[in-house]
This record gives sequence, structure tokens and C-alpha cells, in this order.
Amino acid sequence: MSIGDVIGKLFAGVARAFAFARVALANFVVLAILLIVVVALMSGPDRAEVPDGGALLLAPKGAIVEQTSTGEPLNLLVGGSFGETSLGDILDAIDRAAADSRIGALVLDPSSLSYVAPAQLEAIGDSLDEFRASGKKVVAKGHYYNRDQYYLASFADDIYLHPMGEVMLAGYGAFRNYYQGLFDELKVNVHVFRVGTYKAFVEPYTRSDMSEAAKVASQATIDSLWTRFVDRVAANRGLETAAVLAYANRFDELLAEAGGNTAELAMEHGLVDALLANEAVSERLRTLTGGEDTYRHVAFDDYLPPSMPPLFGDTVALISASGPILMGNQPRGFIGADTMARRLRDARKDDSVKALVLRIDSGGGSAFASELIRQEVAEVQEAGKPVVVSMAGTAASGGYWIAATADEIWAAPTTITGSIGIFAIVPTFENTLGAVGVTRDGVGTGPFVGALDPLGGIGDAMGRALQASIDHGYDRFVKLVADGRGMTPEQVDAIAQGRVWTGEKALELGLVDQLGHLEDAIASAAALAGIERFGVRHLEEPLSPREALLRQVLDNLGLDAGTGRLSGSLATGFMRELRLLDALNDPKHVYALCERCGEAGL
Repeated sequence: MSIGDVIGKLFAGVARAFAFARVALANFVVLAILLIVVVALMSGPDRAEVPDGGALLLAPKGAIVEQTSTGEPLNLLVGGSFGETSLGDILDAIDRAAADSRIGALVLDPSSLSYVAPAQLEAIGDSLDEFRASGKKVVAKGHYYNRDQYYLASFADDIYLHPMGEVMLAGYGAFRNYYQGLFDELKVNVHVFRVGTYKAFVEPYTRSDMSEAAKVASQATIDSLWTRFVDRVAANRGLETAAVLAYANRFDELLAEAGGNTAELAMEHGLVDALLANEAVSERLRTLTGGEDTYRHVAFDDYLPPSMPPLFGDTVALISASGPILMGNQPRGFIGADTMARRLRDARKDDSVKALVLRIDSGGGSAFASELIRQEVAEVQEAGKPVVVSMAGTAASGGYWIAATADEIWAAPTTITGSIGIFAIVPTFENTLGAVGVTRDGVGTGPFVGALDPLGGIGDAMGRALQASIDHGYDRFVKLVADGRGMTPEQVDAIAQGRVWTGEKALELGLVDQLGHLEDAIASAAALAGIERFGVRHLEEPLSPREALLRQVLDNLGLDAGTGRLSGSLATGFMRELRLLDALNDPKHVYALCERCGEAGL
């Protein structure tokens, strides 16, 4: 036998060994998965021991989101958050605890909450109301309550505040940085093509202040949000609306009269029930839950059972669309046209899926990507499956585009929606280079050669072409809305022009069908499909191994999410906007994007 034969047999043996190992490993993985499923089903839903008569501790960290992202560290540099808490997890925990005989109360600690949209606040508040309606007590505790933290606390039976604490109800605002002066100094030309009187996304790059049209629209929106906030807080606390407004607007005067004691001021105005130091709070909670050394409780993220998709029967598929809308495949926290298309095709081709709920939380992005997603939504409808859109905190511009032709649209009263308009923005730096002695020259076969070169400027021909494309895109957007909403293009144009509306106003205008939250939309989708008994399956892009590891590392760091949102400085705001502009990848440079919907001051 030659050496070659020996080596050949050796490699053949190694190959057979690897083949055997591969099959054995695959079988082992299948058996392990089955074992995990069986153990999960037999061991019950609890992940932590729930003490009888104990409390559910609800202490959300960081930003409340519709879908947790990958936790990229770069997000911290552009206004991101160390932590995220899923709105669905919060609502599931509250609803489950209301029906759980072992849970006797709910303790709310919102001190680590950094950002939550008004529509999400209302959803959590409604669930807290239902929890109290079950006969169980809600207690809120904190050293300090800002506007959103206090809104949640107002649903409690008792609100405890530290004797040196404060309740600050600052109201709503809409503020942005404007860079025209900076660009003038740098001799940067910003070319803007848009349709929509109120399409204000581009204003910071072309103006030094907010336009009058943008001020009118923004003021109407924040006034509506603030009115709902004050009315709900006043009703929760049994106060007059005027009293809450006076506390918010005359805080400095009232504080001077109270000798600067912020905690006593909140107590005097009925915003809290007791001023208690940490140990006194613990003593009351021990009495409430029957604890000895500490109060008996279970944290809400330990209380939730592992998510188990329905294995059999009819299904309502739930797909989350959260973040800027971009072309291609995108990670969580962004809406990629290709990524979303796969999820929608999965729902369309799955015979067990009888209806689809699309949960949208987006201010828009690429017009092309928005249309690609909307077409996939239409394919689901063509397959005979009803599609119901549930709008979260924001579903505006491109976010409304992908919703426009759904069978039914639900929004919360404080959802930010509309913003029907599009634009293109192209910065060029030919004058910047000229200021330092750099010039540019050359030849081409026509007026469009190198016409979008950021170092060469935009010629008149390209400018006309871009504006024509924008005009056509706006007309298409308006027609889609008109077809989807049973309106004429003229009727849509009258309420479009880039104008932003709250969900409550959008209902009056015919842009949405119903006011309600996600569970309402799911029930409606099932009714449209004619099914009574069904499960809900959340179809989402799984985290890659790298993303899963990154999220686990960030979670294990144990950072204080309450200070995790880095925003407010000129550099941070500019970096955030530059990163968004850099991420926008529409091949035609045409965007349906709302001007920071749900962010600035909200």
C-alpha cells in the first residue's frame, strides 16, 4: 500500500468521523430543544419564586421601547440609552399580576426611567388602572419624580417621596439646534428639495430658527399632549386641572412661598401622600406585604415567563417596525426594507397565520424602503389575511406610508402621526474647498455626470430632476393615503403638507380608524379574520451571536439606566443628526421623515 493510499484512507476516515459527529451533534441539539420545551411546559411559567401576598416590583430601566435593540455602544454618543425596557414586557407583567392570586400589590419605582413616549405612558397607565380595579394596591416610591415618572406614579394609591425630594412637571417642548450659521462659516451649500409647508426636518440645515409654520404645527401638538397629561394627572389625584397647571407653571413662585422646600411643596399641593426616608418606605412595604427583614416582592423581569410561541391552532402574527426606515438588511432598532420583507413574507406564507398586526414606532426614513415594505404589506392582504396597524409612540411620514393601505389603523390618543410629505437634502462643499484654494474642473458627456458629487455642487439640471422626483413622490404618497383611507387626493393634500397630528386629531381627520392600544388592534385583527380562539406569535429578526453577546455584556454591566441618556449638548445633538443623515441610504435620496417625532422635549 502506497503512502498516497494511506493518506487517502486517513482523510476518508477523518471525513466519516466528522460526518458522524455532525449528525450526532444535530441529533443532540434537537433532543436538547425538545427537553427544554418539555421542562418549560412542566415547570410552569415562573422564572422566580413569587411569595404569597407579595408585591410585583415594577422598576423599568432606561428607555421604554417597542422592540429592544442590539445595544450598540455608539448609541450612547448620539443620545442613546444604557438600558431599554420592552413596553410589551411591562404590560404583560402588570396584566398577569392582576390575575395572579399570589400577588397582592404592585410597587412602582420609576427612578431609572429615562425616556418614554406619551402614547406608551398612556398604555402603562391604563394597565395600572386595570390592576387597581382587580382590588390590589399600587404604591409608588421615589426620591425625585420628573414629568414622565410622575405621570406613572399618579396612578398609584399612595405616592411616597423622600423628604428632600422633588416633583418637577416641566411640560412639553419642541426644540432643535439650527446650523445655518455654522454652515455659512464653513461655506457648506445645503441643497433642499421638498414638498410640504410643514415638512420641517430640513430646517436646521437651512435656517437659523424655526419657521412660523413649524412653530404653529409644533405648538398645536405639544399643547394637545400637555392638555391630556394634565387632565389625566389631575383626575388620578383628585385635583383640579388648574391646580396642576399652577404647580407646573408657577413652580418658582410657589417654591419661594414654601421656603425652598420642594418636598413640602409637592405634599401641600396634593401630588404625593407621604414624605418618607428610605427606611420608613421599607417599613410600610414590609407591612403591606407581610415581610420581616425586607418587603416580599418579585421583580417584573423575573416574574415574566419565557415567551413561548403558539404551537398549534390559528395565529395572529405580530411584527414590530421600530426605528428609522432604511434600505437593505438592518439590525434591531432600525427598519430594513429587506429585513422587514422577510418577516412579512413569513407571515404571508404561514398557513397558521390568519391575520397580521404591524406595530409601528417610526418617524420614517427612506421613501423607497417605505414603499417596498408597504408593497409587502399589500401582498399579505392579497393573500386574504387582514392587516391591522397598531401605532405606538410615533408612526409618521415613512411610518405612516407603510401603514396607509392597511385594512385598519389603530393609534393611541397621543401617538404622533401624519407628516405626509417628502424631501431630499444634499450638502455640497465646493465653496469650502474654494476657501482654502482647492478648485475642481473636468469634462463629462452630459449635465448629470458627477452631478451629485459633494465636492462639485449640484447643477441646475440635477436640481430640476430632484425636484421633479420629489413632486412625483409626494403625489404618490398622497394617492396611497387617499386609496387606503377612502379619501380624494385633494382631501389628503389639505391635511398633509408634512403636518404632524396626534392620534386623537388623526381620528377626526380620517387618518386612523380607532383609538386604542396593541391589545385592541390584535383583537380587531382576529375579528376581521373571523377567528375566536387564537395565539399571538411575535415574528422578529433574531439577534446575531455578536448582537446577543453585546446585549448580554451591557446588561451585565449593571449601569444606572436613569442617567443613561446622553443628550442636550450641541455636540451630542449634532452627532445624533449626522449619524442619522449618514445612515439614510435611499438610492434616489428621497425621504419621508418626520422632524424628530417623539424626541425633542417630548
